[in-house]
Amino acid sequence: MNNRKASGYLYLAVVGALVATLCDANHVYTQTLSYPAPVYAGQAWWVFPGFFMAFSVMGISYTGLAKQLQSMMPVASSQSAGSVHAMVESFVAFVLVYLLSGFGNESPALLALIFYGTFILRLAVSYERGWALLLALLLGAGGMFAEGLLSFFGQVSYRHVDVFGVPFWLGALYMHGALALRESVRFFVYR
Repeated sequence: MNNRKASGYLYLAVVGALVATLCDANHVYTQTLSYPAPVYAGQAWWVFPGFFMAFSVMGISYTGLAKQLQSMMPVASSQSAGSVHAMVESFVAFVLVYLLSGFGNESPALLALIFYGTFILRLAVSYERGWALLLALLLGAGGMFAEGLLSFFGQVSYRHVDVFGVPFWLGALYMHGALALRESVRFFVYR
């Protein structure tokens, strides 16, 4: 059950950072956000390294937290080897939400409704819903807080701001990302 591959954390961080950096470029292109000192394609130099570090921390935190909680809630399936099909499917869903957040950024209330609503639907048909919800809430709050800090320190600016320098729908984007994180950790780390 806990057969983890150390190289899996590296693969997870590289793939996650690459996908997130490309999606972030969409946010720049659609003017959902902007950086004060862009280097390439409107993005700051630290975007890819930042996502790489974030996905590294998320992967390690996922496995550590799942191990700690395995006696308190069902997490066995979330700690088992995953399939490429499930990983790709969850990544596609995450990327679609990410892209929609860019192209629909001028309607933040509608985005929030769609994103939180579709997350609830995805959660309802998921496995180990307690673990998935906990992971999603941690990523949603943590992601908004981290990006809010970046905004507070002037490293990024969002077009529409609702709470702590970021749009409210951003939390749901991270919540969808939690489902992609689970399948990615299962595929890359627990193989």
